[in-house]
Amino acid sequence: MVWVTLLMVLAGAFVAAKFFSLTNKKGRLKYLGLTVASVLFTIMHLALFIDNLSSGSEVTTAAEFIFEWGHITSLAFILSSLAIFIRESKPVFAQFPMVYTALPLLIIISYLLVQDTYALKTWLLAIYQGGAILVGLLMYSVYTYRRSEYRLILGGVILFLISYILFWHVPLISESYAWTWKIMIIIAMVVSIYGYEDTEQQIPATETV
Repeated sequence: MVWVTLLMVLAGAFVAAKFFSLTNKKGRLKYLGLTVASVLFTIMHLALFIDNLSSGSEVTTAAEFIFEWGHITSLAFILSSLAIFIRESKPVFAQFPMVYTALPLLIIISYLLVQDTYALKTWLLAIYQGGAILVGLLMYSVYTYRRSEYRLILGGVILFLISYILFWHVPLISESYAWTWKIMIIIAMVVSIYGYEDTEQQIPATETV
């Protein structure tokens, strides 16, 4: 399904540009991790797209390496960004040290320890993905309860959750109809980025949720 992979590349590039704009205009560190994650997402699927057009084994090996490490690294940056969002939502006196927001990056090191064990790698990826979605779901559910402006972001997280369930728990979909959950991810990414832009426009920068 080369066309789906190309859509993933285009969606990733679009979202990366949007996040870069938010980071640049607002000077918000919390968007930096999401920007890095979306750039890695684009590179990962670009590598797969090139692999689909090529028949060389070297290209396939390189694409698999880029996708695997891009996947785990992007998850680490997403979790780090979510930690910064949580920190900034608290009053200044209740904020934990900024250095703690970098702790999720340690999952890259933990992945090094299991990179030669397929079962453990798969298990860890499922946990990291599920953890990121769960944190986002809990966080934006609370935010949306307080301010309706966050509903688009919450909607995006719910779409990510649905795609996660389809991939990990519905074998027929994940194997035979992979385009289904991939399209769901694309929609989730687009909905989420418009949600972030909407909140930046409607909620003052100095206001906490």
